[in-house]
Amino acid sequence: MPIPQDTAPLARPNAKERILQTLSAWLVDGTLEPGERLYDEELSRYFEVSRTPVREALQVLAEKGLVEILPGRGTRVAPIDPEELRQSYPLLSHLHGFAVRLAFDKIDEEVLARLEERNQVLYRLLKEGTLPQIQEADRLFHQEFIDLAANKYLAAVIDDLSLHIYRSETQFFKKREFRGRSLAGHEKILAALRARDLEGAVSAAEENWMLNFHLVIEALLPPSGQK
Repeated sequence: MPIPQDTAPLARPNAKERILQTLSAWLVDGTLEPGERLYDEELSRYFEVSRTPVREALQVLAEKGLVEILPGRGTRVAPIDPEELRQSYPLLSHLHGFAVRLAFDKIDEEVLARLEERNQVLYRLLKEGTLPQIQEADRLFHQEFIDLAANKYLAAVIDDLSLHIYRSETQFFKKREFRGRSLAGHEKILAALRARDLEGAVSAAEENWMLNFHLVIEALLPPSGQK
C-alpha cells in the first residue's frame, strides 16, 4: 500500500494529556484530597488553557472513578472507598505476581544488582525521605518486573488500578511502624529470586502488595458479606 501523499503533522502531547497527567499525580500524592472540589475555571487558569481540555481530562478521570462529576454541582475528588479496595487489592497483587512470573527468566545478576540498589534507595528514604519520594522508590522496585515482563496489556491494567491503590498507600507509609514491612517484603522477593525459586518469588510479590490492605484498609471494612 503506498504512503498517502497528503501530509499530517504528528500529534504532540496535547493539553488534555498534560492536564490529565498532572491531575493524576496530584490525586496520587495527596495534593488533591478526597472530597475536594475541582473548578474548571480555576484549573484552566492554572494550566493556561481553555475549559475544554480541562473538562476532557476530568471526564477521563471520572470514567476511571477518580473524580465525580455532579450534575449542576460541579466536580469533586472521589472518596476512597474501602469496599472497592477489597476488590482491587487482590487483583493488583496477582497482576504483580504475574509480572514476576513473566520476568523470571530474564532476571540475571545485573537485574538482581539493580533491584538491590533500588531497595537500598528505599531503605535510605524510609529514614529521611518524604512520602512522595518513598512511594516513588517503592514503585520503581516493582516497575523493574513490569518492564522485564514486556507485556503492554499487563502494564496498562496495572497502571489504571495503581491510581486507586496509590491514593490509599499514602496512609500506609504515613505509619512509621509499617514502613519496614515493605522493605522486608522486597528482601523476601530478592531472596527467592537468588534461590531461583519462581513460586516463592511470585508468592512474596503478591504478599508484599497485600501489606497495605491487611495493615490499613482491612481494619476499615466490615466482615466480607456484611454491609
